[in-house]
Amino acid sequence: MRARGICMIEIIPGAGELDRYAELAEKNSLGFEYNDFFIPDLLDDEDALKKRIALYRGLKRPEGADTLHGAFFDIVPFSWDSGIRRHSLYRMQQSVEIACELGCRGVVFHTGLVPGLVSDERYRANWLDVMEKTMRRLLAGSDVEIYCENTFDEKSPFELRDLALALQDEERFGVCLNVAHMMLSKEKPERWFQELAPYIRHFHLNDNHLGRDEHLALGDGSISWELIFRLIGEHGLWKSSMLLEMSGMDKIQKSLAFIERYIREE
Repeated sequence: MRARGICMIEIIPGAGELDRYAELAEKNSLGFEYNDFFIPDLLDDEDALKKRIALYRGLKRPEGADTLHGAFFDIVPFSWDSGIRRHSLYRMQQSVEIACELGCRGVVFHTGLVPGLVSDERYRANWLDVMEKTMRRLLAGSDVEIYCENTFDEKSPFELRDLALALQDEERFGVCLNVAHMMLSKEKPERWFQELAPYIRHFHLNDNHLGRDEHLALGDGSISWELIFRLIGEHGLWKSSMLLEMSGMDKIQKSLAFIERYIREE
């Protein structure tokens, strides 16, 4: 969905009924964010993986229209354990390679921060150093953009801000702001936007009741979307791509109708 060239709205395609999602995407000029390729069992099954990639390639999607959610289960490239570091980097490189095969413009990775440890300066410094090096390595080995998403960043946006600052010379690096995760943190939305706005290139949008991550349709939870969309406008971020991060056609269509009026006002 594009309004006056403002933004690209993305949805998560369901492989089981792909024709319906492809039809909805074509009708509304939607992008896809592929959410299959962080599943370890799929990544380890070479035949199944090739078939899934071929399935999506068969849609003949426009080059650069889509994104891919990278591996995140137990992905800790900054681990003190060398074996975990190696496997994490392998999975992340695998995500980038699949994105390239699908003609995606970008890949989303999590910060991987563990609540309760971020206040430990040694943990935080190691995370920042290794994540910067990892992002640079992934960027150097491909042409895709990489977005780092806030996940367990329960206290503040400052760690992700510092990573973005360290990588500000990398034109293909940016922040994916997950609004639902942000609303579970201890910092107000205004502060998140203040710190991260210069680096935000992508959003994940879904609703919750401010207690846990629920992936509800927009408007079905307690998030003040009037506030969120006002902040997006104030910081000039309507040009960023936005994933409606929920599964199921009903939730997606409800969220499309919900967001449409805000886009048209811009």
